[in-house]
Amino acid sequence: MLTAFNIEEHSSGVLRFLHRNRIRVEHRYCDDASLKCVTYEHHRGKIGWNAVDRFIKAQRNHVLCPPELVLPSDSGYKRFTSTRLSRRMCENAALYLLRTAALGGLKVVLIDEAGDSVGLCEWLTDHCELLTVLTGTTDVYAAQADYLLNEKGAVIRVCRDTGCLRDADLVIAPAALTHTLPCRSRAMILTGEKPTSPQNCTAVYKYFIDLPAKYRELCPAFLDEMYFAEALFVMGGIHALGSEVFSRCGDGNVIHTRLSLVRRLKSLIQESDASY
Repeated sequence: MLTAFNIEEHSSGVLRFLHRNRIRVEHRYCDDASLKCVTYEHHRGKIGWNAVDRFIKAQRNHVLCPPELVLPSDSGYKRFTSTRLSRRMCENAALYLLRTAALGGLKVVLIDEAGDSVGLCEWLTDHCELLTVLTGTTDVYAAQADYLLNEKGAVIRVCRDTGCLRDADLVIAPAALTHTLPCRSRAMILTGEKPTSPQNCTAVYKYFIDLPAKYRELCPAFLDEMYFAEALFVMGGIHALGSEVFSRCGDGNVIHTRLSLVRRLKSLIQESDASY
């Protein structure tokens, strides 16, 4: 079960003294997902966390909250956070771009330090002539390279040196980027989290999907839809969301549609070709 929690502030004006703090609880269900929505109506005094705890119970360490809600450090409450769906959206976006753009000779680099995206590697080889994998788990990818060569005749290059990024056209990095990559300005990065360091080129990291209407109706008004989708995917058992392709995505400055992102990639490659 998913548990969402919010505090409604009613603690201004003279009439606040005529009301007591109270808790509303609503249950919602859809497919395999169930949601308990707990709302604390705060009129006066301190927040009664002991009262709240009667309804949150075991969900306190992964409760869904709006970003502006501050959970006391000593309350035992932890906000639900995850990037699993966002990382999957990054992978799906890469496959969509490669399949749709159909650009021959595209230099594609997959960054997978921990070896978590070995399965993605096979799908990527269906859409690019040569895939380079930058990883710290070269033994895992060496075995995958042998398998793909024998089974599909596909070739991947496995390396540890970031120098392979200098002439890359498309960089796929599902995990967080914690340092600036040595990419040229005409490259494009697809990543599953907002980079913690500035990048020298376009870095797309925020993905939006058209959440099915039945799940939009399940989502409380105080939660962001993509945050709620992440919870449905990770804790709600709605794994079908992992096959969705973004409808829009952002790089921190520009919001792209599927078509505009394909055009952006093509224009970057054309600029690159013209520079030689």
